[in-house]
Amino acid sequence: MTTTGANAVTTSGGRRAAELLPQPEWLPRLEGSAPKFVEGLARVSDVITAGGALPAGLKSLFAAAICAVKRDGDLVDHFLAAAAKQGVPREHAEGASVGLLISRGVTPHALFVEATDKAYGPPAGPPASGDDATAGFDADVQGAYSYFREYFGSVPDYVELLGDRAGKGLEGYFLMRESSLGETPLPARDMELLLCSVNAAEYQARFVAIHARGARRAGATEEQLVEATLTAMPFAGVASWLPAAQGVIDSRDEPGAPE
Repeated sequence: MTTTGANAVTTSGGRRAAELLPQPEWLPRLEGSAPKFVEGLARVSDVITAGGALPAGLKSLFAAAICAVKRDGDLVDHFLAAAAKQGVPREHAEGASVGLLISRGVTPHALFVEATDKAYGPPAGPPASGDDATAGFDADVQGAYSYFREYFGSVPDYVELLGDRAGKGLEGYFLMRESSLGETPLPARDMELLLCSVNAAEYQARFVAIHARGARRAGATEEQLVEATLTAMPFAGVASWLPAAQGVIDSRDEPGAPE
């Protein structure tokens, strides 16, 4: 809920924090009781709202994905509207929704899709339907192993477990992963960065590292990795930075990463 008049923020820090967040009722109160904290929040907000290593619109897209994972529909609406105003193409938002679906399932995906339609309007054409829409997507266990071997350098044990015990499940996992990480309109680098930000917000250092390596392979710099994962902090707390940092540091073993 937005505050106005006597309840509005009055400090530079409060105003800058409110540029990130739709000004909540608690912000003026925090401004009065903990002004240093508000200034700290404002400096983190400055990194997210300004262009830097990443454009502001892309960070708004990441914030929308994080808020979808947190099940905060109002903030998803806010950040997707901001992303649209900042020039993020609709097709990139549509692509992001697919990455969110494989990462965190149907409910965050549904929130994100609903907010996309609010921000950009209804989709232009009808969705693909009928048998032809999913025809021709061949997959088998050995092909899936080849994909994961190329992505990771070896086949992870959790992939082998699925292939050994539920081969069709691995085929489905492979098709969803290949589609979402490399075949949506959202560029591969940006999809990997989005997944870094979501996993930072969920305190998952291992998955931050996996997607940070993928982002590096797709051309991301370490500054871009830091900005993407820092986007989680206002919504998941400073605790999100520890797994974010650990994941970024662990990803330095990717060939070509800085020493």
